[in-house]
Amino acid sequence: LVSRRFEIQTIGSPNKDVVQGPGVTGRQPILKPGESFEYTSTAPLSVKPMTPKTPVVARMQGEYNFVQLADDGSTPLSSTPLQANLGKFHFILPALA
Repeated sequence: LVSRRFEIQTIGSPNKDVVQGPGVTGRQPILKPGESFEYTSTAPLSVKPMTPKTPVVARMQGEYNFVQLADDGSTPLSSTPLQANLGKFHFILPALA
């Protein structure tokens, strides 16, 4: 996993914040076939909830970029990264009781 790029758009705003850079959470994990990697991250949102109109406060989409390595574990097989798209998802406020 060499890099990521996300676009975050607050509901009601025409602007999109772009988060991009090497790896994720300061790491660039090397995964062997069958392995997985999990991480937790946060995104600061400056929102004014529009409830009762909608509990959705923002939406996000983006991509992860990967490089496939040779059997030695360090030589890239291609100079062009593989891209895994992250479909659009929503940040939703929990029900406030």
